Amino acid sequence: MVERSELQKMARTIDAHRKQLDNLHSRVEQVTAILEEHGITANILQSLQKSATTGRTGARLSIGSGVTLNYIHAGEEEGTALVDLGSGVYGEKPWSEALTITNERKDGISLLHKDLTEQASQLEMKITELAQQFNDAAATLQNTQDSQPPPTEEKSPTQEKPRRPQRRTGRFGSELTLDD
Repeated sequence: MVERSELQKMARTIDAHRKQLDNLHSRVEQVTAILEEHGITANILQSLQKSATTGRTGARLSIGSGVTLNYIHAGEEEGTALVDLGSGVYGEKPWSEALTITNERKDGISLLHKDLTEQASQLEMKITELAQQFNDAAATLQNTQDSQPPPTEEKSPTQEKPRRPQRRTGRFGSELTLDD
């Protein structure tokens, strides 16, 4: 037989797992946004590399606050980009190398995304299993309580509560006054 305290403990465990699952889903969304950003960056770098062969490459760079810079790269040689190398260190790298770094980061982030998604899936299965156990235990407890007759209590004569005196309605009938 399952006791109420065990049911409460199961419910708290399920609630804790749900909070953990919500946290995982939030992290998956953040990682997904980072992956999309890396995809956009990789596409831009590829486009710049392709257009560099024509001798003139142009782009518009948004720097925030509604300001966009017009970028023109003249010459057939590959341009350079400033790349965050980690720990606040930036390096000037050719577009091809910047693309390689971006794709490597994207691959690493994809692995993280896959790992977080798997963790979320496993946690969802665990929550489902715990919820089913909780429901079964609650049904068992309910059945045992239904089969036992409730203890009969002697009814004590009910005392009437003293009534509050009625409020005055004022001298204008049902309208409220400052006295009410």
